[in-house]
Amino acid sequence: MKFKRYLLTAFALALALVYLIPLIWMVLASFQSEKDILASKWIPSQWFAENYKIILQRAKLGTWFVNSLISATTATLGILLVCVPAAYAVSRMEFPGRKILYLLSLTGFMIPGQAIAIPLYLLVRRFGLVNNLLGIIIPALPSSMAVFILSQFMKAIPLDYEEAARLDGANELDVMLKVILPMSLPAVATVTVLHFTWIWNDFFWPLIVMTSDKMYTLPVGLVALAASDVNIRYGPIMAANVLASLPVIVVYIFMQRYLTRGVVLSLR
Repeated sequence: MKFKRYLLTAFALALALVYLIPLIWMVLASFQSEKDILASKWIPSQWFAENYKIILQRAKLGTWFVNSLISATTATLGILLVCVPAAYAVSRMEFPGRKILYLLSLTGFMIPGQAIAIPLYLLVRRFGLVNNLLGIIIPALPSSMAVFILSQFMKAIPLDYEEAARLDGANELDVMLKVILPMSLPAVATVTVLHFTWIWNDFFWPLIVMTSDKMYTLPVGLVALAASDVNIRYGPIMAANVLASLPVIVVYIFMQRYLTRGVVLSLR
């Protein structure tokens, strides 16, 4: 039994190292000169913090950072605002067509975003949301993944808590906000981390919707910056990628204790 545990631990550490190697290289490369990067060195011969100064002075990194932060934060909060009541309805309430509605909401898993990009863009353009952060935020709100994770978690909560609240005079909204939602915080944290990361890192949809470099999000801005440089300087680009990764890392650090528990319990 101990040998099996050691073997699984070694496998997990090896897998974690595979995922961490690109991140470690990116951080080290952000402190290297171009000569060291092109020579494929891991450890800088001389620590070169100038890359961060160059990228902050040259690029509209602050504007892109704010655009990404506003769109990712607002969209994540909006997803919770829309999907928590939806998940509560399909998991705790009885009404005609509930199962059909739930199955229809899960079709988002089966239809890739690229397949609906053209009709979605035409719809966004008709409402005048092209080159507007609302063009990123509003299409992200109906999330089938969020409804699935939250509803699966809410189904596992015993009915005794709900019945006790109703005996005390709680209405449907009270039950959802004061009983079910506090007990579903691990699932809420999971949805928050997954969707914030997804929206923050999204490149495809912001590239379509945003036409002005002032409205770019970080992923789009960094790619445009690299493409506009005839002689690409990898050090500043790596420094920009490190700065772009920080918010996601911070969100994960604060939510990590809920993340694993939320995923495991919601999939039971």
